Amino acid sequence: MQSTVEKTRAAVYTLIQSLDPALIALVGTSRDLEAIVDKQFDWQVRAHRWYAVISRGDHIHAVADIDGRRISLQRYVMKLQYPDRSYDDLKQVSFENKITFDCRVSNLEHRVGRQAVMRNRRSKRNTSSQYKGVIKALGPEGSPRWRTQIMVDHGSMGIGVYEDEHWAATVYDAAAYLLFEGEALYNFPGRPPDQDALLIAATKIARYRAKAKRQKGTTAMQEIPMEVGNST
Repeated sequence: MQSTVEKTRAAVYTLIQSLDPALIALVGTSRDLEAIVDKQFDWQVRAHRWYAVISRGDHIHAVADIDGRRISLQRYVMKLQYPDRSYDDLKQVSFENKITFDCRVSNLEHRVGRQAVMRNRRSKRNTSSQYKGVIKALGPEGSPRWRTQIMVDHGSMGIGVYEDEHWAATVYDAAAYLLFEGEALYNFPGRPPDQDALLIAATKIARYRAKAKRQKGTTAMQEIPMEVGNST
């Protein structure tokens, strides 16, 4: 069975055969691995020493110590591509082809942050429901209800309580579709969003955003200092 390093080396080698050598550069890292970057970023990337680091079992990335911070190669490339964005804005960068040593801009998804998290997160385990985004609750008479919620940039957004667990998961998928442009990990992958569920999810999302906007406006008003008039 191939190790993570061996799999990565083989994937990079195979990919290189299909790429135009005039458009790419190969950057050496530890563990005798090479990463692929766009030719235009070759000299900036080579200014740093890159290490192949394995974390969380079998996840491997190229990283370097830059300005006192440990920065992954994919984040560094995205920073070069979008210099007006900070590293904190680029915390989540995913790979279109799933090859973590292919750090060409075309392979690094431009949707960063919550979208990337949703795309790559695994199904939930050891919870009250078999579905992601669904939590078991009890109704007033003690019968089971299924509360649906989804994580957004500002926290958890509730999208309703339903009597049927399967339907609650269906509404979750609809909300994920609307919020993350189809990039989420669904409860029912490959199935188009249910139209009724889309209507419900759209209504919940609109209400959540309206409430967040009102709260933001209230906070802004509270922060405005009161003017003190001149005494006469």
